[in-house]
Amino acid sequence: MSNLPPCREVDVFGHKYRITVEEMSSDELGRCDTVIQKITVRSDLLPDACKDTILHEICHAMAFHMSIEDPASEETWVGRSATGLRTILCANTDLTAWIFSR
Repeated sequence: MSNLPPCREVDVFGHKYRITVEEMSSDELGRCDTVIQKITVRSDLLPDACKDTILHEICHAMAFHMSIEDPASEETWVGRSATGLRTILCANTDLTAWIFSR
């Protein structure tokens, strides 16, 4: 399984964020730049870590557009939300398919 996402952009409340996979320092897994609307994920992540990191960075974009302004509480919310949502969605595939059906 590839650690690359199947798409190169994500719509966050009507804002198109470009998704890139790049070499990054070992002290960060990803980055969300709300000014240029870009999500970057470290290139050497394993598939599960890449998925969790992309969700984490999407949550940062959500927090920005929802005006969550306290950086300390934002990081806590983002980290727990991304990991929690992915864990729950993976464990409940029928529900996940239903939620994301059109």
